[in-house]
Amino acid sequence: MRQGRLDGARRGAGRCPVTAGLLWGLTGLALLDSVNAATIWIVIVILLGAKRPAPTGWAFMLGAAASFLALALAFYFGLSFAESALEGIALWLRRLLFAGLAAALVVAGVRRLRPRERRDRTLPPWVNVWSALPFGALATLGDLPNAFPMLLAVERLVDADVAAAAAVAVLVGYTLVYAAPSALILAAGLAFNEELREQLESMLGGRASGTAGPSPKAAAACFAGAAASLAVLLLWVG
Repeated sequence: MRQGRLDGARRGAGRCPVTAGLLWGLTGLALLDSVNAATIWIVIVILLGAKRPAPTGWAFMLGAAASFLALALAFYFGLSFAESALEGIALWLRRLLFAGLAAALVVAGVRRLRPRERRDRTLPPWVNVWSALPFGALATLGDLPNAFPMLLAVERLVDADVAAAAAVAVLVGYTLVYAAPSALILAAGLAFNEELREQLESMLGGRASGTAGPSPKAAAACFAGAAASLAVLLLWVG
């Protein structure tokens, strides 16, 4: 019992460095997280529909990135506290994440086998320069069900017993990678508005209305991802 307490005290100190392997793994998760269709589509809608796309777009990106970082930090410190109070909770969280991912991919695969009504992709009339920042925060909160990579990245940091200051720095870098594709699309759309406008309108028009037919290839990819997640859960996580 005493040895367990000493191990817990050392774990709470969080003095382990960020290894190259951990950093590469977190970078991969951040790149996966950055392919965020919801945020990218909102940026395109802002470019095409906002009266002042530049300040509105950058305010939206600031709100989205700041809220994402706040959520990551809140989850990190919350999980760190829980792990210090109840050893092994990070392992159970990892199990839950991979099991939940497998279930979500199976549901997504089944949906891809049926026709689906496309969502209306238009900018809400109340979004402007002043409301774009909280709109970005709301968009991030609404995308929480897809936050698996960020949750796993935080769990990896806690499990590796990284010092809090280093973990915060890593999560700031993670957020920058997460926001990079949307920010680059916004910057390119503002810089080359006339050249890209027709292409962006074509992309948006093809997905803004009507019914999407069944997609067996997408369904197969979802089922393969679910199988891979279960394999990781059973063979690696345990």
